[in-house]
Amino acid sequence: MRRVFLVLVIAGLVTGGMAGPALASSHTHHRFSGAAAAAAWHSKVRLSSTRFQLTTWFVGVFTSGGRTFSQVVKEVDKCRMVSGHQRCRVVSFSAGFRNNLTAAQFTVDRKHLQSAHLDASYKLRTFTPHKPVRTSRATVVADWAGTGKISRSMDVSSFHSGCLHFHDAFHGRTRKATAAGSVNEKSLGSTTHAFLSASTDVSVQHRC
Repeated sequence: MRRVFLVLVIAGLVTGGMAGPALASSHTHHRFSGAAAAAAWHSKVRLSSTRFQLTTWFVGVFTSGGRTFSQVVKEVDKCRMVSGHQRCRVVSFSAGFRNNLTAAQFTVDRKHLQSAHLDASYKLRTFTPHKPVRTSRATVVADWAGTGKISRSMDVSSFHSGCLHFHDAFHGRTRKATAAGSVNEKSLGSTTHAFLSASTDVSVQHRC
């Protein structure tokens, strides 16, 4: 996503540069910051010696530009073991989205990535093969706890052409986490398939 943004900005700069020398000198500075918390829970119910039902819940929350977005997904698969290999087919798929969670619904420790908390309701749409789409409400509560060391990443990009100059610096931090969650007060248990992250992206555009 950040790379796409970078390409679009560069394209805009080049197009602007072709407009001629009438454009005045300018200097702009943009800073973007974001954070994320995500977790997946898997549960298995044995149906026979070779068959089982696998249920996966995924919860992701992402903050950017002062807004908080979230997605909840549930997938139910029926699986069987064939010659030592797992073969599955989708029984149902449910998804719900929120595009503006409040500070009371989601909090995250951006500085140390030690914790995050989610308590929000979602309208789920459930898709089942050969059946009409169903809707339902799901209240999801989840708590993340950061574990281990914070890993860091950095990327610097620059573009220069004549009087046009663009510079972008990205800094990201990610930390593994454990997460405990529930849906409609029914516990999902604890999972280690979780992480917390935070990032900043600073871009500078200059035209001489």
